[in-house]
Amino acid sequence: MQNPKPPVFPVLAIEGERDVLLTPYRHAIAQIGGTMAWPGDESALKAPAVRALRQGHSEAWDAAFSALAWRWALHGQQTATDAFLAGLDAARFVPATLEFRTGASALDARDPQRVAAPLLALAEWELFRLRPDKTRLAHAFEILLADQHWRQANLRRRNGLFSGTAGPYQLNATSRFMLGGRIVPSLAGGSSWIDACAMHALNAKVLSEMARLLGQKEIAGELDWTYRDIAARMNVTMWNDDDGWYYDLDEHGSFLPMRTLAALWTIVSGVAPRNRADRMLARLADPTQFERAHPLSTLAASEGDYRKRDGTPVGVVRAEFNLLAWECYFAAGRPEKGQRQCEAHLRRVAKVLADSGELYLAYDPDRDMPAPIPDGNSGAEAPVAFAAVIQETLGCLLGIRPHAQRNELEICPHLDEKVRVEGLPFGLGTLNFEVSARPATGRRTIELMCDLPMRLRVRQGDQSQVHELNPGLHTVQA
Repeated sequence: MQNPKPPVFPVLAIEGERDVLLTPYRHAIAQIGGTMAWPGDESALKAPAVRALRQGHSEAWDAAFSALAWRWALHGQQTATDAFLAGLDAARFVPATLEFRTGASALDARDPQRVAAPLLALAEWELFRLRPDKTRLAHAFEILLADQHWRQANLRRRNGLFSGTAGPYQLNATSRFMLGGRIVPSLAGGSSWIDACAMHALNAKVLSEMARLLGQKEIAGELDWTYRDIAARMNVTMWNDDDGWYYDLDEHGSFLPMRTLAALWTIVSGVAPRNRADRMLARLADPTQFERAHPLSTLAASEGDYRKRDGTPVGVVRAEFNLLAWECYFAAGRPEKGQRQCEAHLRRVAKVLADSGELYLAYDPDRDMPAPIPDGNSGAEAPVAFAAVIQETLGCLLGIRPHAQRNELEICPHLDEKVRVEGLPFGLGTLNFEVSARPATGRRTIELMCDLPMRLRVRQGDQSQVHELNPGLHTVQA
């Protein structure tokens, strides 16, 4: 089986020198089509899958983040999670890794690394927000609901919280539970993880939204209860009010005070109340904490292990963790701060790309160079690096927020220059639009061509305007 059509992503342009911010995007969309393994001689999987850093494998973590990018393609493979939905383990959970040769997990059934982090529901929901295919949503929901039930029955600890395993949760990226550069299994295994807990809460929350939309109100209520229960336990036990951050807990319920971006899952999931989220986001803009020359570091610069003795960064800039941070800004209603950091990140990525000709998974927070990841791989030209750049550019820098399930497209203009977007998929159609340069006085103009009726929301700071549009060409003042 071969991809019948190459992926066609939106064409973007920024008037002026800031167009350099789009060079990583253009490189990524030119390369990402070759990052899929298709069923056939190479792969025994039932559906196309994203290649992992390990040859001959696909990782659920990569698939979840890659789905955010593939959904923007007009043709080709837009559902990078399909192989994992089709390959549900016999025990009824989503596996963390699939092997192309066998079409199944390469790990022993007793290996805890076999279970994926619960991110596929989020990926499916974001796909639905851009392309509201209710049939696909219903199919994915039944599979992911079985996965959720298995997790509640088998992974929840006595304190009602969760831990995970290093590989599926990318634990090395945040450098927690480490001693001498290696994860201590006894410490990690006995602890409750802030990211694992928040991901499980988010999984229940997203599935409840799916259930409600599909008319399964009783199941939605049960999932809501699960979400609230996990959130309440986290807010009581994992929040440190003295320094305004969420922390992992050791086996005795005491804080493991290492400040990392893993805690941001509490904001994305909605677990963190608004006042706590505001305190956390203030640290993201603090250069003594997470905002470095190349934002953002996965480990706060105030931590003693920020760099090793040889100068190698322990806290690195990881594209998917940056996405997590910027989604927190959007969730808090302050997208402009995340967009500013995204612009700085893409400018640094563009410089390294110009020097080396490659995109990387991890970067040094303080220098224009890639950073090694724990297995020694640089992550050069990794599928998840391509995918993250695509989502960073469209979703964060340009502030395009689809809500096609309610037929609304939201745009948060950030750049002062004229911006053009052609061939943007939305719902069952496509859009072309152009945002004029920011004038010294007066309003910006948005020209939009749509082929279906829709609602356009333009957001700037706390203010937003809504325009009801019929098919055709429209000029609106923002």
